[in-house]
Parts: sequence; structure tokens; C-alpha cells
Amino acid sequence: NGVILTNAHVVQGADSVRASFAGQSSPMECDVLETDEVIDLAVLKVRTRTRAALPSVPLGHTNTVRAGDWAIVLGNPLGLQNTCTLGIVSSLDRSTGETGFDWMRHPLLQTDAAVNQGNSGGPMLNEQGEVIGMISMRALFGEGIGFAIPVDSISQALPSLLASKKVQRSFVGLKLAANSGNDNAARSASNLVSVELVVPKSPAEVAGFQAGDEILELQGSKVRHVSEVQAVVRSAPVGTRLDFRLRRGGEEHKLTTMTEDVRRLREERDQSPKARRQPRGGAPRVIIMPAP
Repeated sequence: NGVILTNAHVVQGADSVRASFAGQSSPMECDVLETDEVIDLAVLKVRTRTRAALPSVPLGHTNTVRAGDWAIVLGNPLGLQNTCTLGIVSSLDRSTGETGFDWMRHPLLQTDAAVNQGNSGGPMLNEQGEVIGMISMRALFGEGIGFAIPVDSISQALPSLLASKKVQRSFVGLKLAANSGNDNAARSASNLVSVELVVPKSPAEVAGFQAGDEILELQGSKVRHVSEVQAVVRSAPVGTRLDFRLRRGGEEHKLTTMTEDVRRLREERDQSPKARRQPRGGAPRVIIMPAP
């Protein structure tokens, strides 16, 4: 029906977008319906209606994917049209925080199938030919490390993007890490998650969080893994109150913060470059680049 999915970074800053299809004599003009920069997704629509249906591929489901499953990647790496590479799904839950994008975390699929410049926006398929992800980025150094947006994340965002509406994404501004302490007794007492950095001007900074805080509870439930906090924040609507219990310097504290739309943080940074400063705490990460 003329709807095309690709990466947001592929169409970012473009004055016009054209798409080529097998069997079509010339490229077709497209409109960008909307983009979701948080998961790097863009939805396009072909302007001209065609008599015949355009080629398409079915969307699968990420929840059926397992590490070690076959992964087939299609794209145009380095300008080589219609290239197919084969590998496996290396990991199911890499986060954008692990890849160096600290302003927002969402799950990514990792694959060892060859990914190069020109693969961005291309599908990652399973053995049945169903889309299980969209290639988005690769490791700048090293080989066999590519990342794809899970198809379930794409499906969740599609209704809003097809209606030309932005998808609201909640954040609080905490970057968390597994507590690396060697005190087994302390680690067993639920303080397995600590604050590595606090994003400036974020709800977390306003609430009073500090680097080194150990997260004990969130919404009354014990916290034992970073992913538990991330899942609560991601699933909470913008404007949700979150209650934390934490340990700081041997004393326990309760802090409350409200989730905000992550786009507000990015817009403020873009508009006030002189006001930017390094987040408190933090450590260098693997350098990752898009595969444009």
C-alpha cells in the first residue's frame, strides 16, 4: 500500500525522498509521515498510487526469537544493490546505553551477519522470511557486531507514526550500572543497581539523585537488575510519578520523580548548546556508528 519503513537517520535533513522498486521504471517520490528518533524509525508513504501492489515483506514477532537463531540481512552495503548476508542472532537485549547512546535506552537485537554502510533501514529476517528487526547501526571497530531495532518495538510505534504523530517516550535521566562491589552480603541485600550518572536538567537531577546512589526499590518493588528499572520507565506514560528508595553513604532515602518526554531534553540541548555540560559520573563506551 505504499508504506515504507526505514531509519530516522536515513531521511534526517533530506529535502526530498525517493524510493526505487523492482519492476518500476523510475524512483517514486515519498512523503515522510513521521519519525521516531528514539528508536531510529521513520515511516514514509509513496505519493503516487500504482495499479499493482508494491513488493512487501511480512512482519514477524520478536518474542519468538532466540539467541542462536538464523538472521538474514538484506541491504545495499557500500552501494552493492540487493545484497544478502547470513548470520545468527547474537543477543536479544542489547541496550542503546551499552552502545554509547546514553540519553535513552531501548532494547536492540545483536547479530554477527555482515553489516556495513548502506545496510541502514534494511530488514533482518528469520528463516521464514519474516522481518524480526531493522538494521540501525554497527560497531565502528571490530567485525560481526551489528544492531537491529526489534520488530515488536517498530509495531508498537507504527500506529502513532502512521497518523503523523510523535511517539512519546518516558525518561527520568538516570544512567544505571550493576553494582561492582565485592561485598557479597551487601550485594545480596538488593543494592545490585547503582547510579552511574545523572543527566543535567533531567527529572532525576531535579529530584536530587546523585552518582553513586544505590537503587533499592522502585514503586515498592525490590530492584535487583538494571533492566527492571529500565522496563518500568519505558512502560510508564509521560507524567507518571515514580517512587524510589535508595542508599547513599550508608543511609536510606526516598526520592520521587516524574517521567518526562525524552524529546524535551534533546530539544533543550539543541537550542542551548552553550548550556551543555558533561553529565555527573559516567565512563567511556564502545564507539558505535549508524550504517547509513
